[in-house]
Amino acid sequence: MDGIQIPHLPELSKIPPGMLYPHQSDGVAFLLSKKRVVLADDMGLGKTRQAIVAMNVGAPEGAILVVCPASLKLNWRREIRMVDPDAVVEVIGAKDGAPEATPRWVVVNYDLLTKYAARLHDIPWAGVILDEAHFIKNASQRTGHCLKLLGVQKEARAPVIGPQYVFLLTGTPMTNRPRDLFNLLRCVGHPAARSFLSFAKRYCDAYQNDFGWVTTGASNLEELNLLLKEVSIRRKKEEVLDLPPKVRSWVPVDVASSPSAVESSLAFMRWYAATDPANPNDKQFLAKLMKVRTALHKAKHKAVEERIEDVLATGQKVVVFTSFTEGLKRHAKTLGEACVTISGSDTAEQRQATVERFQDDPDVKVAVCNLIAGGVGITLTAGTHVIFQDLDWVPANHAQAEDRCYRLGQKNRVTVEYFYAAGSLDEYISELLSLKMALIGSVEAEVAPEASFLAELEARLRAIAPALMQEAKLAKSDPKDRLAELTTLIPKTHREQEEADNPGMWEFKSSRDPSKSYRVTYGRAGHLECTCEGFLYRGNCKHVQDVRAKT
Repeated sequence: MDGIQIPHLPELSKIPPGMLYPHQSDGVAFLLSKKRVVLADDMGLGKTRQAIVAMNVGAPEGAILVVCPASLKLNWRREIRMVDPDAVVEVIGAKDGAPEATPRWVVVNYDLLTKYAARLHDIPWAGVILDEAHFIKNASQRTGHCLKLLGVQKEARAPVIGPQYVFLLTGTPMTNRPRDLFNLLRCVGHPAARSFLSFAKRYCDAYQNDFGWVTTGASNLEELNLLLKEVSIRRKKEEVLDLPPKVRSWVPVDVASSPSAVESSLAFMRWYAATDPANPNDKQFLAKLMKVRTALHKAKHKAVEERIEDVLATGQKVVVFTSFTEGLKRHAKTLGEACVTISGSDTAEQRQATVERFQDDPDVKVAVCNLIAGGVGITLTAGTHVIFQDLDWVPANHAQAEDRCYRLGQKNRVTVEYFYAAGSLDEYISELLSLKMALIGSVEAEVAPEASFLAELEARLRAIAPALMQEAKLAKSDPKDRLAELTTLIPKTHREQEEADNPGMWEFKSSRDPSKSYRVTYGRAGHLECTCEGFLYRGNCKHVQDVRAKT
């Protein structure tokens, strides 16, 4: 919480006592003071409750739109009515979604934005909430609809219009790389998001190859960390809650006795070694990779089965995450009535009923979930043991899934185990996941890591070059190790210490024309702005960078 200024607003007196935890009250105050802001609290800290209360206080009149994943729509209606029992809520696409009266709240999932675009874009929303806002990190039709609903205009330098209150909720603002942050910053009107190319050059270590710009890297992370804090608030569980510990461990599985796993891995490496890096075939690459991952999944199944039995013998409940429907069905068949499942084909109603059975029924001991479908928006705090049978390329997916158990309401220690096939592609993925988590942590951290950490990180990256090459190809970009810029995180020993003469406004003389001067001030949402031409076009400049470094 260091560096986060929590304002004291008279509007907070309208909130009934006991509705919010102390950290949630601080969060509501922050949302109301900024109006357009990213709420990036850890999963399980009550971002939904904070956003609902802040909207009711800040925009008591008018309609509020909530855009969320399909699996969370019913949960949003439940949470809204917990705050305001008389609220009229319409859930678009639900069987009982249309209320008789004019709705105060409208809840829609991302997948239905195109179908209902004409209606949604015609309403002058008083406020808009994007839940799991990292869904709009990439350019897509749904991202385009979200930007329009939030009043983000196509012209990069045009002012943001539309709803006064815009809250972006995500426990993982940077799911993989710094470029994931661009659209979030654009939605809250941060000037650094006026030009993607300028943003990519500054923070993604962008470079050109024969196919165009490659923006998968990371650079100037200390500055990006400071920039993000101007328009976001993020609290970790250990900072604000007295939760029991979470223990994470990696469990190697010997798959040498599985002929299919061994042969599929060898076949993949033989094929990969013979490919021409200058002519990538992404479709074939993904097909070959999927065969390996499927074979490894099957080879690990018995070990995971045995671990589930060990946990059940202690009287605890366990949550298993897998990427493959076949494995989900096999566990369900073996465990019978003691097991419930959550998959991508479940409706919101089915998913909620499954969650309630796992939470409340003492005879239900195991929840086997699809890693993506069961990894967001649900609470499984009855479970104290989490097992990952498969590894995803994106660390945020694992972080989301882990915290289905490790969140408000958890009273016991949570054990998280990642099963990986030793000496195989799985081992590369597990190492890559650890490194990505370290990279994301360095951006979101309050304090920059030490030089020794950065040196170790870089050395380990070089050691797993094959995995980096595979991931780079998977992301349709040429492999290139560009993390040397992480050294910008090393604390500067010779940084200037002088204080600004006038806090809140800084003046700089033009280097070309001494008679000219430029002013850096705070914008309405708390981000820094400059009057120079460079800032006008790029949303960033040396003057703003200097002020960030000083303050």
